[in-house]
Amino acid sequence: MKKFLYKAAFLGTILTAFLVLLNLAYVNTSYYRNLNGVSKFEKIADSIDVVNFGNSHGQMAFNWESCKEFTGVNMALASQTIVYDEALFEQYFDYLHAGSTVILEISFRSLYEEEDKDIHSAKITRYYRVLEKEYFKWWNFSDALKYRYIPVLGDRQEAVRKILGEWMAGEKTVSSMEDTFYVDIETPEMEEIGKKRAEEFMALSGSQEYGEQYEALLRIIEKCKENNIQVILVTAPTLSCFYESFTEDFMDKFYADVREIASRYDIRYIDYTGDPRFPDDGCLFHDPDHLTLYGSEIFTKEFLKDNEDIFNIYSETK
Repeated sequence: MKKFLYKAAFLGTILTAFLVLLNLAYVNTSYYRNLNGVSKFEKIADSIDVVNFGNSHGQMAFNWESCKEFTGVNMALASQTIVYDEALFEQYFDYLHAGSTVILEISFRSLYEEEDKDIHSAKITRYYRVLEKEYFKWWNFSDALKYRYIPVLGDRQEAVRKILGEWMAGEKTVSSMEDTFYVDIETPEMEEIGKKRAEEFMALSGSQEYGEQYEALLRIIEKCKENNIQVILVTAPTLSCFYESFTEDFMDKFYADVREIASRYDIRYIDYTGDPRFPDDGCLFHDPDHLTLYGSEIFTKEFLKDNEDIFNIYSETK
């Protein structure tokens, strides 16, 4: 019996060591570091002057790397809802200070979409790498084990292939923010993609009723106002084949709702839809509703100019 136990313990130790090493190899691949865009949360400055939230529109629109006058952080992620904007806002709230600026990117679907209830979708499991337990309403230990502590368990099919691919073939995964290629936007295919994207947004918005997203947005704004943190609402620029595909009734309701919120709380709302500074140009956009890296640099510069009364304060205090 003792021999059996010794052998079992030895085998268990070997398997555990193998799992630890495999997991270590996996989390150090460029694939894992770039997975779902969350690696940027590994190094967050402990004092933030400017932070933006939002979905992929905000993720691809704001680029703070060249801004030396203040510490800017982009916390937007692809398909991120305002509910998770709030979760990130709450987790990093102590990193903000009186005089900080919070930018909330409001896309045409942001206020109305329902929260995804599939707790095993990548849209949710990615937050195990980012959010602490108290800020993550779907948190459970078994999923935390797979997606936070031993992520190689949660990606068993891809892990070994990615490890071998990078070690042996030198394959690298790059962030979508590194996408700078020029695309021909004046094609029937791009027009069709823009139309389909608008239809998806309207479908996700349903009848444009207030729900979790709307309430989360109001809570963020109210907490900012209570703590002398400035708030700017923004709708990022997109191609005309995207924004012109929404129905007039849909757009009227969206703008009425956002402007009512801005008026109620006395905060800025800046709509870059159709702004002539961001024309339909393949250097600026790589698809109907996302800027390229170059486009984000241009947009961020213009955004800073549009709000220089706010951002000049940071220059004066450095």
